[in-house]
Order: sequence, then structure tokens, then C-alpha cells
Amino acid sequence: MGLIRTILALVILLILVHVGLVYADVRQGVNSLTEAIYSLGTLLESPAALLLGAVPALQQYLDPNSFFTVALTAAVLYFILYLLLGVGRRS
Repeated sequence: MGLIRTILALVILLILVHVGLVYADVRQGVNSLTEAIYSLGTLLESPAALLLGAVPALQQYLDPNSFFTVALTAAVLYFILYLLLGVGRRS
């Protein structure tokens, strides 16, 4: 269980780095590291984009076409999974 939580924490960190690179206006093809971050970030954020596009009640409050909305929604969803995996764990 600890390994899955560690992977989720790294996924959240990768999404936040992706958001930071887009905010800082760093282009995708600068080097291989940014290329990997952009491609993995897009891949990991796709479930959130699908969720935002499929649920009309969410579209009323959130713009499903905004990059920052999709990316931060993905980070929040992965964080919720991270928290749920830790519930009920004994010390």
C-alpha cells in the first residue's frame, strides 16, 4: 500500500510541475526532460478532462477547456485517492 501511495504522490508532483512549466511559459521541446513532463502530464490529466467533459453539472462551474482547470482537477482527484488509500491504516 505504501508503494501505491508513493506513486500517487509522485504523480501529483509531476502534475504540479507540469502546471508550473506551463505557467512559466516554458516550451515543450526545450529538452528531453520538459518533453517527458509535458507528455506524461497530458497523459495523467486525461481522466480529469474526460470527467469534466462528461459531467454537465461540473461544466456549469468549471471550464473543461481550460488547461489549469483540468490539471488542478487531476491533481485534486489523485490527492483524494492518496488520502483514501491511507484511511484505515494502522500505525
